[in-house]
Amino acid sequence: MINRDENVQQNLSKLVIYTRNTSWTQPEGYRLNRSVQVLKGKCERAGYQVSRVYSEPSSISSNKVRPVLKQMLEDAAKGMFGVVAVWDVFSLTPDGEELQRIERELAKYGVKICSVMEPFDTSTEEGLRVFEYICKLLNTSHLRLAAMQGIPLSQVARWLIEDENKKGDENDAKPCETAKRPA
Repeated sequence: MINRDENVQQNLSKLVIYTRNTSWTQPEGYRLNRSVQVLKGKCERAGYQVSRVYSEPSSISSNKVRPVLKQMLEDAAKGMFGVVAVWDVFSLTPDGEELQRIERELAKYGVKICSVMEPFDTSTEEGLRVFEYICKLLNTSHLRLAAMQGIPLSQVARWLIEDENKKGDENDAKPCETAKRPA
């Protein structure tokens, strides 16, 4: 008999695709079909077995009921797969806090999230930090600016991390040699 841990180990190379129609202007299913085709091709070329596609229609209702996402999370809890592939983080949710909740729940089951447009690896410290910044960016005006210019949020996140690292600690700050206090 196979126990749950062995089942999870066997399914690490299994991958599922999650997608939903995130655009109000596109015909229902148009983007979903194209995203699935491209994602399947990329995943299979990378050596993954695509075991299932979770396809969510756009949700117009204000209560944001997403039965397909709920089913995917339940299947993750059962150890049915090891990776969720999405086109971009908006596929999962446009809300940064909800995205972090989804990532934490999947991580609890040993499932990683992979995004075609937002490269990050939450199994590394740097990747997790980039992911956390992406989540923060989802709830700011940076999102609109980055999206309009076609810049991946992961790149904006890396720029913010680099900028933060350059600033250093407040104890590192030194006054300018030529600075003079006004009389």
